Amino acid sequence: MTTIKDIAKKAGVSVATVSRAINNKSDISEDMRKYILKIIDDMGYVPNSIAKNLSHGRTNLIAVMLPTLNNQFFSDLLSEIEKEANKNGYNTLFFNSSDDRTKVEYYLNSMRSNFVCGAIINSLSVTGKDLENLEKNGIKTITIDRSGSDPHYSSVTVDHRIGGRLATEHLFERGCVNPIMLSGTPDDEIANERMAGFSEVVSSKTGRKNITVVHSDLTSTGGYHAFMEFINKGEKFDGLFCSNDAMAFGAIRACIDSGIKVPDDVLVVGYDNSSMDEIFIPRLSSINQHLNKIGQLSIKSMIELINGKAEIKHLIITPELVIRESTFKRE
Repeated sequence: MTTIKDIAKKAGVSVATVSRAINNKSDISEDMRKYILKIIDDMGYVPNSIAKNLSHGRTNLIAVMLPTLNNQFFSDLLSEIEKEANKNGYNTLFFNSSDDRTKVEYYLNSMRSNFVCGAIINSLSVTGKDLENLEKNGIKTITIDRSGSDPHYSSVTVDHRIGGRLATEHLFERGCVNPIMLSGTPDDEIANERMAGFSEVVSSKTGRKNITVVHSDLTSTGGYHAFMEFINKGEKFDGLFCSNDAMAFGAIRACIDSGIKVPDDVLVVGYDNSSMDEIFIPRLSSINQHLNKIGQLSIKSMIELINGKAEIKHLIITPELVIRESTFKRE
């Protein structure tokens, strides 16, 4: 690999002179600058941006830790964060935690060794102590959603109880009388917030205190098998609210394989408004978490923290319902 010393030797100048040419300093002639830059181009030298930034006390790298990219929601979220970071002159370094504690510990160490200036984290396996250690190492932190909201650290969250209410109210408005829910695992706090909204509306509309909830992991395959098992029990339902779009896709497939038509026999609402919703058959009604806002707010807040221009903030996004074919009004 070509080094700055190789460039200096080839040009017959000092390393300091090469550095002045690279950094466009004024104390070097234009002819010398062009001469050195041509040698740099000919030799394929790439300046070490991390080392350069470290000389100024920081890098322009922001770490992003998400639980998976197999779920379209998180792929879309990463894309929004990366787009916003690049727009503001920052690069992102992605870590896939799988919500596995061993991987999380390894990646937290990697953040420190890669000299990132900030970390945007969405992982159930990251603790308040982890955030404290990052901050002690000069790494500003912002949590998104599933990490919860720690009062000591900035966060961007979505009001999922409102999201659950919006989805369930829509099912009743479309004529459902017995909606059920396909939720995440019982210890998933975000899924439980969505379920709380579902329960509130069912109770207010029907007077029932007991709700029917089917639990699954947050994947299409998990949603398919969990809902197929429920269908095979023969219980009656005419509406389904799913805790994310991936499970909704699996549940709809289970309905189709069981001879249940969507939306003729059952109306379905997902949660995420992922990019797949528009091309799925039927197009999926879903709760929009406004990923663009999450990306914009998390990066804006991060840059303010890095530059020392902001205190800790807890930003809350209000979700909205997007209506598509899976809940078209019955005639």
